[in-house]
Amino acid sequence: MNNPNPKFQAPSSKPRSCAAPRPLRFGAWSFFGIWSLGFGAFAALLLSLSSAPARLAADRWTRLTEEERHQLTRAERYAEQSNWKSARSEYELFLQLHTKSEVASYAQLMFAECTRRLGQVNTAIGEFRNVIDYFPDAIDAGSAQYSIGVCQTQSGDAEEAVKSFEKVITKWPTNDFGAYARSEACKIYWRLGKTEKWVPHMEFLATGSYTDPQNLHNTAQHRIVMHRLVEKKTPEAFALVDGVRKKDALLVFAQWAADAMHGHHIPTFYGEKGTKLRTTIATNAVAFIEKQPVTDPAEKTSLEHWCARIHAYAGDTPVATARFAALSKKFPENDTFRGEYAAYLRASGKRPEARLVYRELKNQYVADTEIAETYGEENNWKSTIEAYQAMLTKHPQQVDAIQWRLGEVFRHTGKYPEAIACFNQSQREPQSLFRIAECQGQMKQHDAAIQTLVGVLNFFKSAAPEAQYKIAGHYAAKGDKEAAIRTLKTVCKVHLNTSWAGRAHQDLTLTYGVDVTLGGAAKKEEK
Repeated sequence: MNNPNPKFQAPSSKPRSCAAPRPLRFGAWSFFGIWSLGFGAFAALLLSLSSAPARLAADRWTRLTEEERHQLTRAERYAEQSNWKSARSEYELFLQLHTKSEVASYAQLMFAECTRRLGQVNTAIGEFRNVIDYFPDAIDAGSAQYSIGVCQTQSGDAEEAVKSFEKVITKWPTNDFGAYARSEACKIYWRLGKTEKWVPHMEFLATGSYTDPQNLHNTAQHRIVMHRLVEKKTPEAFALVDGVRKKDALLVFAQWAADAMHGHHIPTFYGEKGTKLRTTIATNAVAFIEKQPVTDPAEKTSLEHWCARIHAYAGDTPVATARFAALSKKFPENDTFRGEYAAYLRASGKRPEARLVYRELKNQYVADTEIAETYGEENNWKSTIEAYQAMLTKHPQQVDAIQWRLGEVFRHTGKYPEAIACFNQSQREPQSLFRIAECQGQMKQHDAAIQTLVGVLNFFKSAAPEAQYKIAGHYAAKGDKEAAIRTLKTVCKVHLNTSWAGRAHQDLTLTYGVDVTLGGAAKKEEK
C-alpha cells in the first residue's frame, strides 16, 4: 500500500507493521489527556474512551518554532471543539510539514486519538502503534501503548487489553499513565476473577511510589484493605494501613473498616457472599482493634465510637445499639455520641426510642427539630405541627427557620393559607415568595400568584428568569394561552443564557407548537 504521508521519514529503518507510516497524531491525548487531564474518573474514561481536549505540555511548547506553533494551534483548536475530523487533518498536515519536529510523536498520538474519537477504533490501534514504532523513546510511546489498551477495552477484547496495559506497567511503572494502566489492569483482572493477578497490582497502587495526580493511592488503599477484611485477614489489612499511615494508624484502620461496612461497598464487589460476611467482618475488625494497646484516653474514646459505627454500618443492630447506648451513658455531656445514637435508632425504624435520646441532648433546638422531623417520617403531621409551634416560643432566636419548616409542613399537608402565613414570616426571600405563589396556585388564585412573582421580578433580579417562567405557568393554568406564550417568548429573549430559557423553548415547542429561536424570535415557518 502506498505511503499516504510521503513527506514523513521514519526515524529508523525498522520495518513497520502498519501499512501507513504516518507519524502518530495523538499528542493531545497522551500529554494533556493523560498527564494534564488528570483522569478524573477512570471508569468514565474507559466507558467513553475519551480524554480532554488537546494541549501540549508547556515545556515542549516553548521549544517549537513559530511555524510549528501556528500549525499545532490550528489542530489543538479543533480538538478543543471536539471537531475530530478537522483536528485529524490538521495534525496530519503538521506531520507532513514538520517531519523532524521533536513533537512529531505528539502530533501522531493526537492523530490516532482523533481517529479513535471518530469511531475508527481498529484503525486507531494501528496509528497508536506508529508512535511506538517510530518514536520508541518518546514519552508519547507510553501513552500510545496505554491508548492501545483503551481501544481494545472499547472493542471488548479484555484479554488483549490487559496485555497492552501490562506492557505499559513493565516499561513505565512509575509514570502516571503507568499507574492508570495498572488501575485498568486491576479492573479487568477483577472482572475475569483472576484475584491472584489483581492483588499485587492493587497493593502496588496502595503502597508503591509513582506519579499520582488523581490520588489513586487513596482509592487503592481502601480497596485492598477491604479485600483483606473480606478474606478474614484482619492483621494483614491493618498492616497495609500501618505501612502508609504511621500516625494514628489504628484510628485510620477503624475508620476505613467502618467505611467498608457501608451497605453498597462490599456487596458491590463481593455480591451476596460479601453481604453475608459483613457481620463477621465487623466482629473480627472490632475484636482486633480492641486487642491493640492504647494509652491515650482520647484515642480510646474515638476507637470506641468507631467500633460502634462498624457494627452499625454492618447491620449488626443489637450490638450497635448496645455500644451506642454505652457511649451515651459513659459520656452524658457529649451531644455527638447521643445524636448519632438517636440517628441510628431512627434509621433503624425505632423513632420513639430515638425521640427519648434526642430529649437528652444539651442543644435543645437541635433536639426539638429532630423530634419534629421524626413525627413527619411517621406521617404524624399533627404532632409535627404541634412540635414546631411549641418551638416558636421556646426558641425565639430561630423563629425564621422554624416558620420555614412549619410552612413546608403546612404546604405538604395541603393547608395553604397557613403555609402562606408561615412563609410570610420566614424572612427567606425570594424563596418564600416562590413558595407563596405555589400555594396560591394550588388554591386556584393565579392572579394573586402572578402578582407575587411580579414582586420577585422587581426586587430580586437574579431570580427573575425563574419568576418569569413560572408566571407563564400561571397564565396557562388560568386558561390565558396567548399570555402564556408571550411570557415564554420573553423568557427566551430576555433570559437567553439561563436554563429557564431552555425550558421555555421546550414548552413553546412541545406544548404550544410554536417554533422559536432561543432568542425569542419566531422562525420563518411561523411567520
